[in-house]
Amino acid sequence: MAIEQLSSNIECIQWGGLGHLTADLLSERWQEPKMARTFIRVVETDRGLQGYSDVYQVSDKLARFHGIASDVEGAALLIDWTYDETVSQGMTVQTSLVLKGEGRTLYAGIDDHPLSSLLAGKGFGPVSTTRVMRLLPEKNIRDRTLPPSYHMLDFKESRLSSLMATYFLAWPKDYYQNENADEIAEIFLQASPNDLRLVSSKAGDVVGYVLLSRTNEHGVIDEVAVHPTHRHKGLGEVLTQWAIDSLRDRIVTLVVMDENPARYLYEKLGFVVWEERLDMLVAPR
Repeated sequence: MAIEQLSSNIECIQWGGLGHLTADLLSERWQEPKMARTFIRVVETDRGLQGYSDVYQVSDKLARFHGIASDVEGAALLIDWTYDETVSQGMTVQTSLVLKGEGRTLYAGIDDHPLSSLLAGKGFGPVSTTRVMRLLPEKNIRDRTLPPSYHMLDFKESRLSSLMATYFLAWPKDYYQNENADEIAEIFLQASPNDLRLVSSKAGDVVGYVLLSRTNEHGVIDEVAVHPTHRHKGLGEVLTQWAIDSLRDRIVTLVVMDENPARYLYEKLGFVVWEERLDMLVAPR
């Protein structure tokens, strides 16, 4: 129960993705068959539990590090212990710094977070930054229309090859490097007609699309992509607005990776950063 209370405090410093730690989740983590537990550490004072961390050894040379602490001092102790037990023994360690702002900024930026300096001091370097953004429900958006010669289309299998061509040109290679073309195509083919919308050029080619997923309460804008030669014409904005309208009765979120300039478009449309995650890694010297 003490760990659950610690994890529910929004002011706590969290890393490794332990945003909603519960006793049940802890139990599940120990039973993951592909990971061997290495150790748990806690920081405790007369005020109670002030920090918790665990390390899972994924392989002989790789471990994942998770933790949460009520202050920087507690986090520093946990990081020092982990470094001595892993990196100094020849192991590479992955971790993530997570800020859960719920529409407000805890720090000016995740790179300015005190924990970033602690991890950097131990040799951790940034790998990628992920921002979860949520639409403010009270935001009013004016109607937007496509420029002349562009048209909104429903997805049909006959348009798959053109859609795939735009997909591979719109996204950087590291976005899809672990998937093959058949797996990507299957995602489009299995999408609900209400969750995939296309934009075509005058020539009839698919030059943009938006892909959604939804539950009863939540809607996610999974992908908004525009062919590089058709950018800066408002297509992404129209596609995003279509997605917002389609998901209006739900809590709408999306994810922005690294320094994707689309973040500023989403902010203009009423999204705020809800959670920020900085993935970091340190290898033995």
